Amino acid sequence: PVVDYITSHLTPLLEKHPENNLFITQGFICRNSFGEIDNLRRGGSDYTASLIGAGIRSEEVQIWTDIDGMHNNDPRIVKGTKPIAQLSFDEAAELAYFGAKILHPQSVFPAQKYKIPVRLLNTMDPLAQGTLITNYSEKNKIKSIAAKDDITAIKIQSSRMLLAYGFLRRVFEVFERFKTSIDMITTSEVAVSLTIDDTTYIEDVKKELNTFGSVEIEGNHTIICVVGDFGADQHGYAARVLEAIKHIPVRMISYGGSNNNLSLLVKTEYKTEALRSLHSRLF
Repeated sequence: PVVDYITSHLTPLLEKHPENNLFITQGFICRNSFGEIDNLRRGGSDYTASLIGAGIRSEEVQIWTDIDGMHNNDPRIVKGTKPIAQLSFDEAAELAYFGAKILHPQSVFPAQKYKIPVRLLNTMDPLAQGTLITNYSEKNKIKSIAAKDDITAIKIQSSRMLLAYGFLRRVFEVFERFKTSIDMITTSEVAVSLTIDDTTYIEDVKKELNTFGSVEIEGNHTIICVVGDFGADQHGYAARVLEAIKHIPVRMISYGGSNNNLSLLVKTEYKTEALRSLHSRLF
């Protein structure tokens, strides 16, 4: 979507009715670049609100759901979760991508680009505070824990990787050809491990990866994502996370790629235990 196009077409319509302060429209439905009727897919209504808010440079975008904002853990699994009063856009995107179903990760991008706050509110409890999403990121604080299921781990081991350049590029090109996104990645001198959540082309991917070295594929995993202030100048948070799950086997750890999260890959059978242990230790 082109926000400037939305602005140029929407603003005149609103200016025709200066006496009105309430306008009702639909979300989700759109026109594509060919002028055909299309839709914005999952999260499309929230995305519409964010686009309109960005288009008219609104003071705030409100998204009304059936829960009082984002919680600091999955309330379906963990008792005593609480709504998060404030999140940064990056923190909200991490949580949305890694399992917080209340918000689609792309839906707030237009608002983020134009620095428009987004507030998540509860239709069933209109007076609840909800969650405010802005550019501000609180320091020295862990905000929330989320989990993403149906993850497949892939390990490629090859002596040709040692002291070589271009190896990772060739690995990534395989996934690009088969339109398969990578979630997590860790490397050593002779191996690379990564995760995917779409196994549509897994056999084709495996066949091509076998040309690089030995390939191991293991399904039924879950990514546990801890979101908060994990900047390079912080200390102690990673230790607290690992201490909380020291009794749970961890397949992969991703830390340092973002200032906002630490991600762990565990077998799905340990998901509930991991979420509860982390919650007890971190909150």
